[in-house]
Amino acid sequence: MIKDWIFSDERRICHFRVAGLLVRNNHLLVQKDKSNSYAIPGGHVFFGENSENALIREFKEEIGIDVQICRLIWVEENFWKWGKKDAHNISFYYLVRQKDEAALSDTFVSQSKDNNDVTIQWISFDNLKKIEIYPEYIKQKITNISNNIEHFIRGLE
Repeated sequence: MIKDWIFSDERRICHFRVAGLLVRNNHLLVQKDKSNSYAIPGGHVFFGENSENALIREFKEEIGIDVQICRLIWVEENFWKWGKKDAHNISFYYLVRQKDEAALSDTFVSQSKDNNDVTIQWISFDNLKKIEIYPEYIKQKITNISNNIEHFIRGLE
């Protein structure tokens, strides 16, 4: 049985997510959910699946394109309250490129049966500064991605 890498009990939840930054002409491909919150496209890693294969699978399932992994750029540990539960998320962010250069529409609905309320769209780097997007540091980092892997810890006080 294929199962997402999510561990949960009455008080806590922990999951492993991958996301891919696909950039074209100073625009970033993003996803927007029904609450108008933006994020980088990706999804959960299956238990026993490596993070690169998970991201390739997620782009194919949700966007319908084949991507190639260029490199890992960010690792994020995120802590927050999810309802009444303490949440802990580990995310790997990769720079990716589209294998074929077939045009993607400016805006379209996710192809995934699990995420059909998610809109996929291109946002210019300038407009990223005007929207609520996660991770928030992307607004500063997108135009100056380090050659090294960067590690972020959010939510611990």
